[in-house]
Amino acid sequence: DIIKIVDTTKINGIIATNTTIERQNLKSSRYLAEEKGGLSGKPMSNRSTEVIRFLAEKSNKAFPIIGVGGIHSVQDALEKLEAGADLLQIYTGFIYEGPALIRRINKALLAK
Repeated sequence: DIIKIVDTTKINGIIATNTTIERQNLKSSRYLAEEKGGLSGKPMSNRSTEVIRFLAEKSNKAFPIIGVGGIHSVQDALEKLEAGADLLQIYTGFIYEGPALIRRINKALLAK
C-alpha cells in the first residue's frame, strides 16, 4: 500500500501519477496504440485525477500530492486541485499549449 510506505519512510510527498502502459480507449491507429513505452498527456487525465482523489481521501491529506497527467487547460488543472493535489506538474500540456497555459492557470487560481 503506497500510503503506508509514504508514512513509514517519512517521504515528504508523492507525485501522482507518471506515464502509463495502458492503451485502452485510445483513438489512435492500432499501430500507434501498440507502441511500447509510457503514454503521457491527455489520455492520462481521468485516471490521474482518480489516483489523486484516492490518495487524498485514503491518506487524509497526510502528505503533499503533486498532481500530473493530462493537464492541458485551466479546467484540467482545477480538477486535479479539487481532487486533492497540492501542487501541479505539467509536461505535455506545456509543450502543446505553451507558457501561456501557466499564466491562465495562475490567473484562474488568483481569481478564486
